[in-house]
Amino acid sequence: MGDFIPTPEQRYVLEELLPAGKSALVVSGPGTGKSRTAIEIARRKVESLQETRQQQILFLSFSNAAIDRLTATAGIHFTPRERRLLRFMTYHSCAADTLRHYGRFVGLPPTVHIADKLEERLVCVESGWSEDGETRLGLYQLARTKGLLTFDMLIPLADRLLRSSSVLHAAISRRYPLIVVDEFQDTSEAQWKFLQLLGYRSQVIVFADPNQIIYAGMHAATEKRLHEFEEWKGVIATPFSTANFRCSDGCILDFANCLLTGTPFRATSGTSLEIVDAGFRTRLRGLLAVIWRAIREQYGTGETVGVLAPSNKLVEKIAVDLRNPPSDSPIPFPVYTQMARDEAAYDAVILTMAALRDFARAPSELTAKKAAVALLVLNTHWNSRVKVKSGQIEVLSKDLADQMEACSTRLGIFIHGLRMEQNLSEQIPGLVECLREIRYFSVAASRISAHGRLCAEKITIDDPQMSLFDSFRSTRTPKGLTGYDAWKGKTNVLTYHKSKGREFDFVVLVVDPRGESTKVTLEEKRRLYYVCATRAKKWIGIVHFGRDKGAVLGPVIG
Repeated sequence: MGDFIPTPEQRYVLEELLPAGKSALVVSGPGTGKSRTAIEIARRKVESLQETRQQQILFLSFSNAAIDRLTATAGIHFTPRERRLLRFMTYHSCAADTLRHYGRFVGLPPTVHIADKLEERLVCVESGWSEDGETRLGLYQLARTKGLLTFDMLIPLADRLLRSSSVLHAAISRRYPLIVVDEFQDTSEAQWKFLQLLGYRSQVIVFADPNQIIYAGMHAATEKRLHEFEEWKGVIATPFSTANFRCSDGCILDFANCLLTGTPFRATSGTSLEIVDAGFRTRLRGLLAVIWRAIREQYGTGETVGVLAPSNKLVEKIAVDLRNPPSDSPIPFPVYTQMARDEAAYDAVILTMAALRDFARAPSELTAKKAAVALLVLNTHWNSRVKVKSGQIEVLSKDLADQMEACSTRLGIFIHGLRMEQNLSEQIPGLVECLREIRYFSVAASRISAHGRLCAEKITIDDPQMSLFDSFRSTRTPKGLTGYDAWKGKTNVLTYHKSKGREFDFVVLVVDPRGESTKVTLEEKRRLYYVCATRAKKWIGIVHFGRDKGAVLGPVIG
């Protein structure tokens, strides 16, 4: 177990509140050891559990991947017994687990299956559901008859289950004598009600930072929820000190607090903060590459770098530009980056490849329809502005069949070539280039390409009677149930909002008002910049465009 030397405030929670079985609301800022203390609380409580009583400690987080990364960084190694008695779960995975065990009490079949966003869209497109009411009715019918549960159903159904029987409610609650909640400020109203049902007899210790709630409406709701928790468990909020264990230089935290409060920041020489005027936007690629090279030359390849930008469009442009330097660039070397992954969207690409190969090997009305469905669903995952319209499946199915038969278009030639192809990964770039030429799919193709090389996992067919499409679809793991994926790349480009919950050794914050919504209030901007600034552990650079017409640095400098 990694060394953990608690502060006086952390020791108060660990050595006084925890042994006494008292609940607690801990309020503190980023980098003050909230998550590390939460894990230590859960670990210590496990030592007092008796395995014969079938009790476990429930640790609720918005991403199991984030917890895995934290425990690895802190050198925490759980024993087999601790792993057995500690349940790290998201609200959705906890609800899913509850329904798997007791769903029959709310009318579900004995076996339930979780449908992530990809499977949900596949079902809706195949069924031709276009209206919201029709979709909801159809999905709930599938839940009752086949046990197919979408993410949106999990918490409401688990809530209904716990309310349906006081005996069942008590039995489930006794299973978790302690519930620890990380990032409580991000808890929604439905999740909050679910937590109250789960923990009405339990010791509940939650950690929160209201300043990391960005949106104004949610910020007000969170403040209300904190007071409701105090009333629910009869506690008063316990603040942690402002000591920061994430940032090696207090300058970073001072800067973040100035962003949050709108007060002027007075930089001193030799600090871990640098504000850089890139001049024009055309210089951004070269400047980011120079910063990246300087970090690598001084610190080596072991440090993580996060480039934060205000929009997905700018993120993708930065990633593509860094990987592909112009031939006449004075900074000619490529910088290989990663972007935040939507695992379900990645699976949509692989599923499409599988469906097209099935169609190439056995052309028929059925395989053409499955290929059309896969393509349309892929498009909706990578381009949120498109919707599948009535009759599109039939039109696209016929078009695929015609192109396959004529073998005269780029897509037709590509599909025809899949007949003998074994490695789907190597063919994904070819599919992307084909889709670029089709107007309806061009945006999705560009976005897929921006994410770099997608590697298709090996697809096995357990039932020789099943197609490759059906085999992969039936065996894939639902994505998103345990939170976001913690990718391990050393250089990452992501939006301001997606940086939340992550940390990097070096952060480059690209400030571009053109990429920000004009509807965002100044208070929301301040909290958003505050979150971004506190992602940095060692250094943060602020890049803005001072020479562009109308360019302003906004709230970055008070």
